[in-house]
Amino acid sequence: MKIFSVEERVSFFETDASGIVHFMFVLRYFEIGEREALRMAGIKVGDPGRGGVHIPRVHVEVNYHHPLFYDDQIEVRTLCECIGRTSLTWHHEIYRGDERCVSGTMITVLLNKETGLPQPIPCQWRRYLQVEEGESL
Repeated sequence: MKIFSVEERVSFFETDASGIVHFMFVLRYFEIGEREALRMAGIKVGDPGRGGVHIPRVHVEVNYHHPLFYDDQIEVRTLCECIGRTSLTWHHEIYRGDERCVSGTMITVLLNKETGLPQPIPCQWRRYLQVEEGESL
C-alpha cells in the first residue's frame, strides 16, 4: 500500500487566540506524514553523519477547507504522488473523522551529502513509494 496514514491530536500550542490551528502548524503535520512514509520505506532522514539523507522542501501548497481545533483527533494521509529524477512530490490530506480539513502538496529534493547538489532518487525508493494505478487519497 502506498498511502501512508498517521493519527495525531491537535495540541494547545498549535492553536492561535481563536482556538484554531495556526496555519503554519499544518506544515508540521505534512512533515509528520512524509517522515512516516519514508520511515516505513526504511529511509532515514536527517543528519548524514548518522546515516540520514538530506531532503529539503523546495515548494509547498496548502488548501484550507475547514478549521482544525484544539484537541481534534486528526488523520494525516500521505501519498508520494510523483517521483522525478531528483525530487519527490507528496500529496497530503488531513481529516477530522470523514471531513477533509486540509490538503496540499510538498516537493522535496534529494541532495548529495558531500556536494549539496541534487542527486537521483534511488531505484529502491521508487519501487516502494511508487503509486499504483488508480490509487489516490
